Amino acid sequence: MGMRDLPGGLADVTGPARSPREDATAVAGLPPHEHAKGLRIVLAGVLLYVALHMGFRLLASSTLGEDDTLDQLLAQELRFGYDPRQPPLYDWVLYAVQQVTGPHLVSFLTIKYAALTATAVFLYLAASRVLADRLWAVLTVESLALIYQISWRYHEGFTHEVLAMTAVAATLWAFLRLHDRGSRGDHVLFGLIAGLGLLTEPNYAVYQLCLWGAVALDPAIRHRVLRPALAISALLAAAIAAPFALWVVHDPAHWRAILQPSANGHARDVLIGLKDAVRGPFMYLSPLVVILPLAFPGFLRTAAADLRALWHDPATHAGRLDLLVARATLLGLVLSVLGAVTLGIGGYAMHVLMPLYVASVIWLFAIAQRSRASSRRLKIFAVIALLIAVAAFNARMANMFILDPVCNKCRWGIPYAELAREMRKAGVGDRATIVTTGHELGGNLRQHFPKARIVLGDDALRQPPGPGALGDVVVVVADAAPTDRRGEALAAALTARGLHADPARVVDVPWHHLWRPKGYRTSPWRIQVLRRP
Repeated sequence: MGMRDLPGGLADVTGPARSPREDATAVAGLPPHEHAKGLRIVLAGVLLYVALHMGFRLLASSTLGEDDTLDQLLAQELRFGYDPRQPPLYDWVLYAVQQVTGPHLVSFLTIKYAALTATAVFLYLAASRVLADRLWAVLTVESLALIYQISWRYHEGFTHEVLAMTAVAATLWAFLRLHDRGSRGDHVLFGLIAGLGLLTEPNYAVYQLCLWGAVALDPAIRHRVLRPALAISALLAAAIAAPFALWVVHDPAHWRAILQPSANGHARDVLIGLKDAVRGPFMYLSPLVVILPLAFPGFLRTAAADLRALWHDPATHAGRLDLLVARATLLGLVLSVLGAVTLGIGGYAMHVLMPLYVASVIWLFAIAQRSRASSRRLKIFAVIALLIAVAAFNARMANMFILDPVCNKCRWGIPYAELAREMRKAGVGDRATIVTTGHELGGNLRQHFPKARIVLGDDALRQPPGPGALGDVVVVVADAAPTDRRGEALAAALTARGLHADPARVVDVPWHHLWRPKGYRTSPWRIQVLRRP
Protein backbone atom coordinates (compact mmCIF):
# COMPACT_ATOMS: atom_id res chain seq x y z
CA MET A 1 0.00 0.00 0.00
CA GLY A 2 1.43 3.36 -0.98
CA MET A 3 1.26 6.52 1.11
CA ARG A 4 -1.52 7.96 -1.06
CA ASP A 5 -3.68 4.89 -0.42
CA LEU A 6 -3.58 5.18 3.36
CA PRO A 7 -6.80 5.94 5.21
CA GLY A 8 -7.40 9.16 7.09
CA GLY A 9 -5.75 11.55 4.61
CA LEU A 10 -2.15 10.46 5.25
CA ALA A 11 -1.28 11.36 1.68
CA ASP A 12 -1.08 14.97 2.80
CA VAL A 13 1.73 14.35 5.26
CA THR A 14 4.28 13.93 2.46
CA GLY A 15 3.62 17.39 1.11
CA PRO A 16 4.45 20.81 2.51
CA ALA A 17 2.78 22.16 5.61
CA ARG A 18 -0.65 23.75 5.13
CA SER A 19 -0.68 27.45 4.44
CA PRO A 20 -2.04 29.75 7.17
CA ARG A 21 -5.20 30.32 5.10
CA GLU A 22 -5.77 26.57 4.65
CA ASP A 23 -5.11 25.97 8.34
CA ALA A 24 -7.48 28.74 9.41
CA THR A 25 -10.32 27.55 7.18
CA ALA A 26 -10.05 23.86 8.19
CA VAL A 27 -12.38 24.59 11.06
CA ALA A 28 -13.64 21.07 11.65
CA GLY A 29 -10.23 19.52 11.03
CA LEU A 30 -11.98 16.32 9.89
CA PRO A 31 -15.17 15.39 8.06
CA PRO A 32 -17.92 14.71 10.64
CA HIS A 33 -18.07 10.95 10.05
CA GLU A 34 -14.27 10.62 10.37
CA HIS A 35 -14.27 12.77 13.49
CA ALA A 36 -17.05 10.72 15.13
CA LYS A 37 -15.38 7.43 14.23
CA GLY A 38 -12.10 8.54 15.80
CA LEU A 39 -13.90 9.70 18.94
CA ARG A 40 -15.59 6.30 19.26
CA ILE A 41 -12.22 4.55 18.91
CA VAL A 42 -10.68 6.76 21.59
CA LEU A 43 -13.59 6.28 23.98
CA ALA A 44 -13.62 2.52 23.50
CA GLY A 45 -9.89 2.26 24.08
CA VAL A 46 -9.72 4.52 27.13
CA LEU A 47 -12.81 2.99 28.76
CA LEU A 48 -11.34 -0.49 28.39
CA TYR A 49 -8.06 0.79 29.83
CA VAL A 50 -9.90 2.46 32.72
CA ALA A 51 -12.06 -0.58 33.45
CA LEU A 52 -9.02 -2.86 33.67
CA HIS A 53 -6.92 -0.58 35.86
CA MET A 54 -9.77 0.51 38.12
CA GLY A 55 -11.27 -2.98 38.43
CA PHE A 56 -8.07 -4.77 39.35
CA ARG A 57 -7.03 -1.96 41.68
CA LEU A 58 -10.26 -2.42 43.63
CA LEU A 59 -9.67 -6.18 43.75
CA ALA A 60 -6.07 -5.87 44.87
CA SER A 61 -6.33 -3.69 47.97
CA SER A 62 -8.36 -1.00 49.69
CA THR A 63 -5.18 0.86 50.70
CA LEU A 64 -5.06 4.43 49.44
CA GLY A 65 -2.33 5.66 47.12
CA GLU A 66 0.57 7.73 48.32
CA ASP A 67 -0.98 11.12 47.43
CA ASP A 68 -4.55 10.24 48.40
CA THR A 69 -4.23 10.05 52.16
CA LEU A 70 -3.68 13.75 52.88
CA ASP A 71 -6.67 14.74 50.76
CA GLN A 72 -8.66 12.03 52.52
CA LEU A 73 -8.16 13.94 55.77
CA LEU A 74 -8.75 17.38 54.24
CA ALA A 75 -12.06 16.27 52.72
CA GLN A 76 -13.54 15.55 56.13
CA GLU A 77 -15.05 19.04 55.87
CA LEU A 78 -15.81 21.55 53.16
CA ARG A 79 -13.79 24.78 53.26
CA PHE A 80 -12.99 27.70 50.95
CA GLY A 81 -9.35 26.60 51.07
CA TYR A 82 -7.07 24.07 52.70
CA ASP A 83 -3.55 25.08 51.66
CA PRO A 84 -2.74 28.56 50.29
CA ARG A 85 -0.22 26.98 47.92
CA GLN A 86 -2.71 24.47 46.53
CA PRO A 87 -6.11 25.42 45.03
CA PRO A 88 -8.97 23.33 46.42
CA LEU A 89 -10.99 22.04 43.43
CA TYR A 90 -9.83 18.45 43.87
CA ASP A 91 -10.77 18.45 47.54
CA TRP A 92 -14.17 19.97 46.75
CA VAL A 93 -14.83 17.28 44.14
CA LEU A 94 -13.61 14.59 46.52
CA TYR A 95 -15.90 15.87 49.27
CA ALA A 96 -18.87 15.78 46.89
CA VAL A 97 -18.10 12.28 45.60
CA GLN A 98 -17.62 10.94 49.10
CA GLN A 99 -21.10 12.10 50.08
CA VAL A 100 -22.20 9.27 47.76
CA THR A 101 -19.43 6.67 48.08
CA GLY A 102 -18.17 7.31 51.58
CA PRO A 103 -14.46 7.90 52.32
CA HIS A 104 -13.31 4.84 50.41
CA LEU A 105 -10.83 4.02 47.66
CA VAL A 106 -13.56 4.02 45.00
CA SER A 107 -14.04 7.78 45.45
CA PHE A 108 -10.42 8.47 44.46
CA LEU A 109 -10.50 6.03 41.56
CA THR A 110 -13.75 7.51 40.25
CA ILE A 111 -12.22 10.99 40.09
CA LYS A 112 -8.89 9.80 38.71
CA TYR A 113 -10.25 7.71 35.86
CA ALA A 114 -13.06 10.09 34.98
CA ALA A 115 -10.32 12.74 34.63
CA LEU A 116 -8.21 10.42 32.47
CA THR A 117 -11.17 9.69 30.21
CA ALA A 118 -11.97 13.38 29.86
CA THR A 119 -8.32 14.19 29.15
CA ALA A 120 -8.21 11.60 26.37
CA VAL A 121 -11.39 12.99 24.80
CA PHE A 122 -10.28 16.63 24.91
CA LEU A 123 -6.82 15.71 23.65
CA TYR A 124 -8.36 13.85 20.71
CA LEU A 125 -10.66 16.77 19.91
CA ALA A 126 -7.74 19.20 19.93
CA ALA A 127 -5.41 16.88 18.02
CA SER A 128 -7.99 16.14 15.33
CA ARG A 129 -8.33 19.88 14.74
CA VAL A 130 -4.60 20.58 14.64
CA LEU A 131 -3.53 17.47 12.72
CA ALA A 132 -6.66 17.20 10.52
CA ASP A 133 -6.30 13.42 10.47
CA ARG A 134 -8.26 10.83 12.43
CA LEU A 135 -5.48 8.23 12.60
CA TRP A 136 -2.85 10.70 13.78
CA ALA A 137 -5.22 12.14 16.37
CA VAL A 138 -5.96 8.65 17.74
CA LEU A 139 -2.23 7.88 17.88
CA THR A 140 -1.68 11.12 19.79
CA VAL A 141 -4.03 9.90 22.50
CA GLU A 142 -2.52 6.41 22.44
CA SER A 143 0.91 7.94 22.98
CA LEU A 144 -0.03 8.78 26.58
CA ALA A 145 0.73 5.11 27.27
CA LEU A 146 4.34 5.89 26.34
CA ILE A 147 4.76 8.53 29.05
CA TYR A 148 5.96 7.03 32.32
CA GLN A 149 4.22 9.63 34.48
CA ILE A 150 0.89 8.57 32.98
CA SER A 151 1.36 4.89 32.19
CA TRP A 152 2.68 4.11 35.68
CA ARG A 153 2.85 6.98 38.17
CA TYR A 154 -0.66 8.21 37.36
CA HIS A 155 -2.10 4.99 38.74
CA GLU A 156 0.10 4.92 41.83
CA GLY A 157 -0.59 8.42 43.12
CA PHE A 158 -1.56 11.92 41.93
CA THR A 159 -4.55 13.93 43.10
CA HIS A 160 -4.77 17.60 42.07
CA GLU A 161 -2.63 17.01 38.98
CA VAL A 162 -5.25 14.75 37.36
CA LEU A 163 -7.79 17.58 37.22
CA ALA A 164 -5.14 20.07 36.09
CA MET A 165 -4.20 17.76 33.22
CA THR A 166 -7.83 17.56 32.16
CA ALA A 167 -8.19 21.34 32.45
CA VAL A 168 -5.18 21.93 30.18
CA ALA A 169 -6.49 19.57 27.48
CA ALA A 170 -9.96 21.15 27.74
CA THR A 171 -8.44 24.64 27.60
CA LEU A 172 -6.63 23.92 24.34
CA TRP A 173 -9.82 22.47 22.85
CA ALA A 174 -11.85 25.50 23.98
CA PHE A 175 -9.17 27.85 22.65
CA LEU A 176 -9.39 26.20 19.23
CA ARG A 177 -13.13 26.91 19.28
CA LEU A 178 -12.31 30.57 19.96
CA HIS A 179 -9.90 30.48 17.04
CA ASP A 180 -12.30 28.81 14.63
CA ARG A 181 -15.67 30.33 15.58
CA GLY A 182 -15.36 32.76 18.48
CA SER A 183 -19.05 32.90 19.35
CA ARG A 184 -20.25 34.30 22.66
CA GLY A 185 -20.95 30.75 23.80
CA ASP A 186 -17.36 29.78 23.00
CA HIS A 187 -16.11 32.63 25.17
CA VAL A 188 -18.38 31.57 28.02
CA LEU A 189 -17.11 27.99 27.67
CA PHE A 190 -13.49 29.13 27.70
CA GLY A 191 -14.09 31.24 30.81
CA LEU A 192 -15.75 28.34 32.64
CA ILE A 193 -12.89 25.97 31.86
CA ALA A 194 -10.27 28.60 32.73
CA GLY A 195 -11.93 29.39 36.06
CA LEU A 196 -12.10 25.75 37.08
CA GLY A 197 -8.55 25.21 35.83
CA LEU A 198 -7.27 27.99 38.09
CA LEU A 199 -8.68 26.00 41.02
CA THR A 200 -6.75 22.82 40.14
CA GLU A 201 -3.01 23.47 40.28
CA PRO A 202 -0.74 26.56 40.23
CA ASN A 203 0.83 25.19 37.05
CA TYR A 204 -2.48 25.60 35.25
CA ALA A 205 -2.10 29.38 35.56
CA VAL A 206 1.40 28.97 34.10
CA TYR A 207 -0.08 27.07 31.15
CA GLN A 208 -2.52 29.93 30.51
CA LEU A 209 0.41 32.35 30.45
CA CYS A 210 2.22 30.07 28.01
CA LEU A 211 -0.81 29.74 25.74
CA TRP A 212 -1.47 33.46 25.52
CA GLY A 213 2.23 34.19 25.22
CA ALA A 214 2.26 31.88 22.20
CA VAL A 215 -0.76 33.74 20.80
CA ALA A 216 1.01 37.08 21.22
CA LEU A 217 3.95 35.80 19.17
CA ASP A 218 1.78 34.73 16.21
CA PRO A 219 0.15 37.68 14.39
CA ALA A 220 -2.30 35.55 12.39
CA ILE A 221 -3.67 33.71 15.42
CA ARG A 222 -3.56 36.87 17.52
CA HIS A 223 -5.74 38.63 14.95
CA ARG A 224 -8.32 35.82 15.07
CA VAL A 225 -8.70 35.42 18.84
CA LEU A 226 -8.03 38.82 20.45
CA ARG A 227 -11.56 40.11 20.51
CA PRO A 228 -13.47 42.29 23.02
CA ALA A 229 -15.54 39.22 23.89
CA LEU A 230 -12.49 37.82 25.70
CA ALA A 231 -13.53 40.09 28.57
CA ILE A 232 -16.44 37.66 29.11
CA SER A 233 -13.99 34.77 29.51
CA ALA A 234 -11.74 36.75 31.85
CA LEU A 235 -14.55 37.96 34.09
CA LEU A 236 -16.12 34.52 34.31
CA ALA A 237 -12.79 32.85 35.14
CA ALA A 238 -12.05 35.48 37.80
CA ALA A 239 -15.49 35.02 39.38
CA ILE A 240 -15.02 31.24 39.63
CA ALA A 241 -11.53 31.53 41.15
CA ALA A 242 -12.46 34.43 43.47
CA PRO A 243 -13.59 32.45 46.57
CA PHE A 244 -10.22 30.76 46.90
CA ALA A 245 -8.30 33.94 46.05
CA LEU A 246 -10.18 35.87 48.74
CA TRP A 247 -9.54 33.09 51.24
CA VAL A 248 -5.80 33.33 50.52
CA VAL A 249 -5.50 37.10 50.81
CA HIS A 250 -7.64 37.60 53.90
CA ASP A 251 -5.15 35.92 56.25
CA PRO A 252 -1.49 37.08 56.50
CA ALA A 253 -0.53 33.57 57.60
CA HIS A 254 -1.45 32.33 54.14
CA TRP A 255 1.03 34.75 52.55
CA ARG A 256 3.73 33.64 54.96
CA ALA A 257 3.07 30.02 54.00
CA ILE A 258 3.35 30.87 50.31
CA LEU A 259 6.56 32.87 50.65
CA GLN A 260 8.22 30.67 53.27
CA PRO A 261 11.63 29.54 51.97
CA SER A 262 12.59 25.90 52.06
CA ALA A 263 15.16 24.46 54.43
CA ASN A 264 17.63 24.20 51.52
CA GLY A 265 18.25 27.94 51.29
CA HIS A 266 17.57 30.22 48.31
CA ALA A 267 20.80 29.54 46.41
CA ARG A 268 20.37 25.77 46.58
CA ASP A 269 16.70 26.09 45.62
CA VAL A 270 17.71 28.06 42.52
CA LEU A 271 20.18 25.37 41.44
CA ILE A 272 17.70 22.54 42.09
CA GLY A 273 14.94 24.45 40.33
CA LEU A 274 17.12 25.15 37.29
CA LYS A 275 18.07 21.50 37.00
CA ASP A 276 14.48 20.32 37.23
CA ALA A 277 13.13 23.05 34.94
CA VAL A 278 15.64 22.32 32.16
CA ARG A 279 15.21 18.56 32.26
CA GLY A 280 11.46 18.78 32.95
CA PRO A 281 10.01 18.50 29.41
CA PHE A 282 12.29 15.60 28.49
CA MET A 283 11.80 13.75 31.76
CA TYR A 284 8.03 14.17 31.74
CA LEU A 285 7.63 13.14 28.09
CA SER A 286 9.95 10.14 28.39
CA PRO A 287 10.21 7.58 26.95
CA LEU A 288 7.86 8.92 24.24
CA VAL A 289 10.42 11.51 23.09
CA VAL A 290 12.96 8.73 22.64
CA ILE A 291 10.61 6.32 20.85
CA LEU A 292 9.27 8.84 18.30
CA PRO A 293 12.65 9.52 16.58
CA LEU A 294 13.24 5.76 16.42
CA ALA A 295 9.82 5.08 14.94
CA PHE A 296 9.92 8.00 12.47
CA PRO A 297 13.46 8.53 11.06
CA GLY A 298 12.79 12.07 9.84
CA PHE A 299 11.50 13.20 13.22
CA LEU A 300 14.58 15.04 14.51
CA ARG A 301 15.18 16.81 11.20
CA THR A 302 11.57 18.03 11.08
CA ALA A 303 11.67 19.11 14.74
CA ALA A 304 14.83 21.11 14.08
CA ALA A 305 13.12 22.79 11.12
CA ASP A 306 10.21 23.79 13.37
CA LEU A 307 12.54 25.30 15.94
CA ARG A 308 14.43 27.23 13.27
CA ALA A 309 11.13 28.53 11.92
CA LEU A 310 10.08 29.69 15.37
CA TRP A 311 13.36 31.49 15.91
CA HIS A 312 14.35 32.85 12.48
CA ASP A 313 11.22 33.12 10.35
CA PRO A 314 8.07 33.16 12.51
CA ALA A 315 6.06 35.42 10.17
CA THR A 316 6.20 32.96 7.27
CA HIS A 317 4.68 30.24 9.43
CA ALA A 318 2.12 32.41 11.21
CA GLY A 319 -1.24 30.75 11.77
CA ARG A 320 0.07 27.22 12.18
CA LEU A 321 -1.66 25.70 15.19
CA ASP A 322 0.97 23.02 15.66
CA LEU A 323 3.58 25.72 16.13
CA LEU A 324 1.27 27.46 18.60
CA VAL A 325 1.46 24.30 20.72
CA ALA A 326 5.23 24.27 20.22
CA ARG A 327 5.57 27.88 21.40
CA ALA A 328 3.46 27.15 24.47
CA THR A 329 5.73 24.19 25.28
CA LEU A 330 8.90 26.26 24.96
CA LEU A 331 7.40 29.08 27.01
CA GLY A 332 6.62 26.52 29.72
CA LEU A 333 10.33 25.75 29.86
CA VAL A 334 11.22 29.46 29.93
CA LEU A 335 8.77 30.27 32.74
CA SER A 336 9.96 27.26 34.76
CA VAL A 337 13.53 28.55 34.50
CA LEU A 338 12.44 32.08 35.44
CA GLY A 339 10.55 30.72 38.43
CA ALA A 340 13.67 28.96 39.61
CA VAL A 341 15.97 31.97 39.10
CA THR A 342 13.74 34.79 40.36
CA LEU A 343 11.63 33.07 43.02
CA GLY A 344 13.88 30.19 44.01
CA ILE A 345 11.20 27.63 43.16
CA GLY A 346 13.18 24.44 43.56
CA GLY A 347 12.42 20.78 43.22
CA TYR A 348 9.97 20.62 40.31
CA ALA A 349 8.54 17.11 40.63
CA MET A 350 7.83 15.53 37.26
CA HIS A 351 4.17 14.92 38.11
CA VAL A 352 3.80 18.62 38.97
CA LEU A 353 4.97 19.46 35.44
CA MET A 354 2.50 16.97 33.94
CA PRO A 355 -0.27 19.52 33.29
CA LEU A 356 2.17 21.99 31.78
CA TYR A 357 3.37 19.65 29.03
CA VAL A 358 0.49 17.24 28.41
CA ALA A 359 -0.66 19.14 25.30
CA SER A 360 2.89 18.97 23.89
CA VAL A 361 2.19 15.53 22.44
CA ILE A 362 0.11 17.21 19.72
CA TRP A 363 3.17 19.09 18.47
CA LEU A 364 5.27 15.91 18.68
CA PHE A 365 2.80 14.11 16.44
CA ALA A 366 2.58 17.06 14.08
CA ILE A 367 6.34 16.58 13.65
CA ALA A 368 5.94 12.84 13.10
CA GLN A 369 3.10 13.49 10.64
CA ARG A 370 5.39 15.64 8.49
CA SER A 371 8.29 13.18 8.69
CA ARG A 372 7.19 11.15 5.65
CA ALA A 373 5.87 8.32 7.82
CA SER A 374 5.02 5.11 5.97
CA SER A 375 2.08 2.88 6.86
CA ARG A 376 4.57 0.34 8.20
CA ARG A 377 6.07 2.93 10.56
CA LEU A 378 2.63 3.89 11.82
CA LYS A 379 1.75 0.27 12.51
CA ILE A 380 5.06 -0.28 14.32
CA PHE A 381 4.45 2.73 16.54
CA ALA A 382 0.88 1.67 17.33
CA VAL A 383 2.07 -1.84 18.27
CA ILE A 384 4.88 -0.45 20.45
CA ALA A 385 2.42 1.75 22.34
CA LEU A 386 0.06 -1.19 22.85
CA LEU A 387 2.85 -3.51 24.03
CA ILE A 388 4.15 -0.95 26.52
CA ALA A 389 0.64 -0.38 27.86
CA VAL A 390 0.20 -4.14 28.32
CA ALA A 391 3.63 -4.50 29.94
CA ALA A 392 2.94 -1.63 32.36
CA PHE A 393 -0.43 -3.18 33.24
CA ASN A 394 1.15 -6.57 33.95
CA ALA A 395 3.87 -4.96 36.06
CA ARG A 396 1.23 -3.14 38.10
CA MET A 397 -0.67 -6.37 38.61
CA ALA A 398 2.48 -8.07 39.92
CA ASN A 399 3.20 -5.07 42.14
CA MET A 400 -0.28 -5.13 43.66
CA PHE A 401 -1.09 -8.83 43.86
CA ILE A 402 2.26 -10.54 44.41
CA LEU A 403 3.83 -7.88 46.66
CA ASP A 404 7.21 -9.21 47.87
CA PRO A 405 9.60 -9.56 46.13
CA VAL A 406 8.18 -7.50 43.25
CA CYS A 407 7.63 -4.28 45.21
CA ASN A 408 9.74 -2.41 47.74
CA LYS A 409 7.53 -0.63 50.27
CA CYS A 410 4.50 -2.68 49.14
CA ARG A 411 1.99 -0.18 50.52
CA TRP A 412 -0.87 -2.13 48.89
CA GLY A 413 -0.27 -4.95 51.35
CA ILE A 414 -0.22 -2.93 54.59
CA PRO A 415 -3.00 -4.53 56.72
CA TYR A 416 -4.99 -1.44 57.72
CA ALA A 417 -8.26 -3.41 57.87
CA GLU A 418 -6.75 -5.78 60.44
CA LEU A 419 -5.43 -2.79 62.41
CA ALA A 420 -8.96 -1.33 62.47
CA ARG A 421 -10.29 -4.61 63.90
CA GLU A 422 -7.64 -4.53 66.62
CA MET A 423 -8.60 -0.93 67.43
CA ARG A 424 -12.24 -1.93 67.84
CA LYS A 425 -11.15 -4.70 70.18
CA ALA A 426 -9.42 -2.00 72.22
CA GLY A 427 -12.72 -0.13 72.53
CA VAL A 428 -12.32 2.42 69.74
CA GLY A 429 -15.75 3.42 68.43
CA ASP A 430 -17.03 5.41 65.48
CA ARG A 431 -17.39 8.62 67.49
CA ALA A 432 -13.82 8.77 68.78
CA THR A 433 -11.18 11.28 67.71
CA ILE A 434 -8.28 9.33 66.18
CA VAL A 435 -4.91 11.06 66.31
CA THR A 436 -2.09 9.71 64.13
CA THR A 437 1.51 10.69 63.53
CA GLY A 438 1.19 10.67 59.73
CA HIS A 439 -1.42 11.21 57.03
CA GLU A 440 -0.79 7.83 55.36
CA LEU A 441 -1.96 6.03 58.50
CA GLY A 442 -4.74 8.53 59.24
CA GLY A 443 -6.09 8.61 55.72
CA ASN A 444 -6.32 4.84 55.51
CA LEU A 445 -7.95 4.55 58.93
CA ARG A 446 -10.69 6.95 57.85
CA GLN A 447 -11.95 4.28 55.44
CA HIS A 448 -12.59 1.99 58.42
CA PHE A 449 -13.85 4.70 60.81
CA PRO A 450 -15.88 6.90 58.45
CA LYS A 451 -17.76 8.63 61.27
CA ALA A 452 -14.70 9.26 63.43
CA ARG A 453 -12.69 12.46 63.36
CA ILE A 454 -9.13 11.84 62.16
CA VAL A 455 -6.53 14.42 63.23
CA LEU A 456 -2.77 14.56 62.63
CA GLY A 457 -0.62 14.84 65.73
CA ASP A 458 0.65 18.37 65.10
CA ASP A 459 -2.89 19.59 64.46
CA ALA A 460 -4.10 17.91 67.66
CA LEU A 461 -1.46 19.72 69.71
CA ARG A 462 -2.50 23.04 68.17
CA GLN A 463 -6.06 22.57 69.40
CA PRO A 464 -6.95 24.87 72.33
CA PRO A 465 -6.78 23.11 75.71
CA GLY A 466 -9.94 22.34 77.61
CA PRO A 467 -13.00 20.17 77.17
CA GLY A 468 -14.55 19.76 73.77
CA ALA A 469 -11.48 20.55 71.66
CA LEU A 470 -10.70 16.94 70.73
CA GLY A 471 -13.72 15.24 72.27
CA ASP A 472 -14.12 12.94 75.26
CA VAL A 473 -12.34 9.92 73.74
CA VAL A 474 -9.05 10.35 71.91
CA VAL A 475 -7.14 7.42 70.40
CA VAL A 476 -3.46 7.81 69.55
CA VAL A 477 -2.35 5.37 66.85
CA ALA A 478 1.26 5.27 65.69
CA ASP A 479 3.98 3.06 64.29
CA ALA A 480 5.43 0.92 67.08
CA ALA A 481 8.83 0.32 65.53
CA PRO A 482 11.57 0.44 68.20
CA THR A 483 13.14 3.48 66.54
CA ASP A 484 9.87 5.44 66.37
CA ARG A 485 8.80 6.98 69.68
CA ARG A 486 6.50 9.63 68.24
CA GLY A 487 3.37 7.84 69.41
CA GLU A 488 4.53 7.78 73.02
CA ALA A 489 5.53 11.45 72.89
CA LEU A 490 2.20 12.45 71.37
CA ALA A 491 0.20 10.52 73.95
CA ALA A 492 2.25 12.08 76.76
CA ALA A 493 1.66 15.58 75.40
CA LEU A 494 -2.09 15.00 75.22
CA THR A 495 -2.14 13.43 78.70
CA ALA A 496 -0.52 16.59 80.04
CA ARG A 497 -3.58 18.47 78.79
CA GLY A 498 -5.80 16.68 81.27
CA LEU A 499 -6.71 13.46 79.45
CA HIS A 500 -6.53 10.16 81.32
CA ALA A 501 -4.51 7.50 79.50
CA ASP A 502 -5.47 3.83 79.40
CA PRO A 503 -2.56 1.39 79.16
CA ALA A 504 -1.04 1.35 75.67
CA ARG A 505 -1.56 -1.71 73.52
CA VAL A 506 0.99 -2.79 70.91
CA VAL A 507 -0.32 -5.03 68.12
CA ASP A 508 1.77 -6.85 65.55
CA VAL A 509 -0.59 -7.21 62.60
CA PRO A 510 0.24 -9.95 60.07
CA TRP A 511 0.46 -9.47 56.32
CA HIS A 512 -1.09 -11.77 53.72
CA HIS A 513 0.59 -13.12 50.59
CA LEU A 514 -0.49 -15.24 47.63
CA TRP A 515 1.73 -18.15 48.60
CA ARG A 516 3.76 -17.20 51.65
CA PRO A 517 2.37 -18.11 55.08
CA LYS A 518 0.23 -15.57 56.92
CA GLY A 519 2.45 -13.38 59.06
CA TYR A 520 5.56 -13.75 56.88
CA ARG A 521 5.77 -10.01 57.49
CA THR A 522 4.10 -7.89 60.17
CA SER A 523 3.34 -4.24 60.93
CA PRO A 524 3.60 -3.17 64.60
CA TRP A 525 1.32 -0.39 65.79
CA ARG A 526 0.81 1.27 69.14
CA ILE A 527 -2.78 2.01 70.23
CA GLN A 528 -3.55 4.12 73.30
CA VAL A 529 -6.97 5.34 74.36
CA LEU A 530 -7.17 8.67 76.22
CA ARG A 531 -10.34 9.72 78.02
CA ARG A 532 -11.51 12.98 79.49
CA PRO A 533 -12.19 12.54 83.26
